[in-house]
Amino acid sequence: MIGFTFRGIHTSEFKGLVIKTINNPLSPAKRIQRVNVMGRDGEYVFESGYNNKILEFRCSLANGTIIERRQITRNISSWLSSAGDLVLDYENDKTYKVVKTVSDIALAIEQAWDEFNITFETEPFQYGGLKTLSFDNPSTVVVSNQGTYEAETIISITGTGSVTVSSLAYSFTLTGMTGKLNLDSKKMLVYSDAKINGISKHSGNFIKLKPGNNTITVTGSVSSITVKFQDTYI
Repeated sequence: MIGFTFRGIHTSEFKGLVIKTINNPLSPAKRIQRVNVMGRDGEYVFESGYNNKILEFRCSLANGTIIERRQITRNISSWLSSAGDLVLDYENDKTYKVVKTVSDIALAIEQAWDEFNITFETEPFQYGGLKTLSFDNPSTVVVSNQGTYEAETIISITGTGSVTVSSLAYSFTLTGMTGKLNLDSKKMLVYSDAKINGISKHSGNFIKLKPGNNTITVTGSVSSITVKFQDTYI
């Protein structure tokens, strides 16, 4: 039976639950702002990133008495009460990041079955499994994002003094290094393993990986660099 796994629990664990996909857009909608100017025909259209995706599923619960089905739907409602990772059976190599369950369960109760919708709001993109690549004494390394959209990274650098890390599109410099620092591009954080803030040592951008091969150049006294990321799909 086709279903999905949410927060580590598959829909098949709920007895009698049957899932049908109502809406799963291939691409997220672009975030668009339109501006009208007096005295000019038409509109200016500005695009800036993507909106979250909305995934909708129609559910039927056909086993058990009304009382038994009611208890199962209570368990389902509790399961859906938090954000988490969503993996669809027919696309099980990618993960959706659910930011919230949009609608609560509203039952249409019949004598033999119940019906309700589940609606998820997710981040705009889907993600492959976590990849961790480590390099000793690096000067130039190549990292491949096999997805279709820019991938966020967590880069860990062990070195001393002033260090510069560059890709084709992004570059940053760390000064006064005396050991290891971690740089999280999504959260825009720089920190040590002891969670001490290191942003004062950082200038420039955070490295993101374009689709395909990314050549990363490292200058300075660096003994090791580790790049963690997930292939990212639009």
